[in-house]
Amino acid sequence: MQVKLATTELDELGISQDEKRPGRPRCQEAHRKILDAALFEVSEHGYETLSMEAIANRAQVSKATVYRRWGSKAELMLDAMQHAGCGAFCMESTGSLRGDLEKQMTSLIKFLNGRESLTVRAVIAAVQSDADLAVQFRENWTLKRQLAFEGVFEDAVERGELAADTDFELLIDLVWGPIYYRFVSSFELIEECMVGRVLNKVLPVFVNSK
Repeated sequence: MQVKLATTELDELGISQDEKRPGRPRCQEAHRKILDAALFEVSEHGYETLSMEAIANRAQVSKATVYRRWGSKAELMLDAMQHAGCGAFCMESTGSLRGDLEKQMTSLIKFLNGRESLTVRAVIAAVQSDADLAVQFRENWTLKRQLAFEGVFEDAVERGELAADTDFELLIDLVWGPIYYRFVSSFELIEECMVGRVLNKVLPVFVNSK
């Protein structure tokens, strides 16, 4: 049975990109405190007013300590989101496309309804006006998840559930788009029954009939 990961090997181990860079040994306690401080600050004050100094003060470390690990608040914020487990999925294959999507979509909804929702909202809003953050968000969030979802679809092709010429990009948009749209357009909790409603409409268009 295959295990599908929506994170990189570094993510699985809980190791940030920064911790893999060469240099002096990292103090794990300080590292964790900085990431926690970043999450608190962005949820309380938003991304635009977020400063490395405020993060350092809340974490009770020097600004130099913060800058040794991250060159910008964009890099720091993306590591903080990964630290919080934002949208990270690791699960065994269910053996069917619908089963895999149901588990992943339900997991995402539970996360977006959880305590880190303000952080995710703040970063998504900031991506619209911060070019540096937008590039890093695409490379470290969007593309990683796209590759993971495509892996699920490739397995479905091998099982004969999807045609070999299936438009994976369109399928991703149709499956995940409604959840993210509901998340950014409403501050109400997303109902888990949405999973079935979306899949009942989308999958019949793509899945091969038997």
